[in-house]
Amino acid sequence: MHPTSISFSKFSQFVILTTLLASFTSCDKFNSANKNRLVARAENHYLYLSDIEKKFNGFDSKEDSLIKVQSFINNWAHKKIIFEKSLFNLSDAQLSDLNLLVDDYKSNLFTTAYKESVIKSIIDTIIDPNAIITFYDNNKSNFKLKEPLYRIKYLSFPLDNVDGRQIIKSFKRFEERDIKFLDSLSFQFSNYFMADSIWVKKREIYDKVNLINADNQEIYLKKTKYYEVKDTLELYLFQLVERLDRNEIAPLSYIESTIKNIVLNRRKIEFLRNFDNEILQDAIKTKKFETYP
Repeated sequence: MHPTSISFSKFSQFVILTTLLASFTSCDKFNSANKNRLVARAENHYLYLSDIEKKFNGFDSKEDSLIKVQSFINNWAHKKIIFEKSLFNLSDAQLSDLNLLVDDYKSNLFTTAYKESVIKSIIDTIIDPNAIITFYDNNKSNFKLKEPLYRIKYLSFPLDNVDGRQIIKSFKRFEERDIKFLDSLSFQFSNYFMADSIWVKKREIYDKVNLINADNQEIYLKKTKYYEVKDTLELYLFQLVERLDRNEIAPLSYIESTIKNIVLNRRKIEFLRNFDNEILQDAIKTKKFETYP
């Protein structure tokens, strides 16, 4: 078996490109008439214009289209020719083993896609909040922190800000009216993080708070305390609201999404266990599956 090389003259390239570009911009009738146009052959494999259309939505320029289409055609031909050579040169035993692997992979691929489709249509992805709380309470020992967590609030603004005093007062008090006030002025802040109900890790603080880094974190992250720090340009307000140390139990709000995933995955596992058994029993009942002595 001799592999066939693929090459095109400039005229062939022009014809293919012209037809392809026209098909991208013309009516469906034109596309339908040209979709079966033969573009290339490699051994007993055929490439049609419709195959190329599926790959490309459009081109930036004629030069760009020529390069991309030619590359696609050559890659397609290369794969087909190598495939045919492998069929010719591999032993029957090798081909048999490979076909078994292909069949097994295909079966697993289709089966997995089918099961995922069934799961999406049947499994309830809404988790009852009470189920989350119950799971959390029953498994607290499994949710020990591997590193400290912090709740913080922080903002910085230029020293000449005319609302400076009120900003400091609202930041300290931090009632609902203060949060609204600070939010209305957020465009004046150089940097801020005021979601003090959210638990964050130390490295997240380094990213969010330009006042704190690995060298000075012991100063600001050790005790729940309010800090004002000033340099030549900015005033920095920082407060450590709460800290949880390593080996303490993670708060529910921090791991709620993890628990949801655990509960949902358990539902899926239980469903698939029953699903596989029901499929087998139904096949036996309808005589689609039989064993012979």
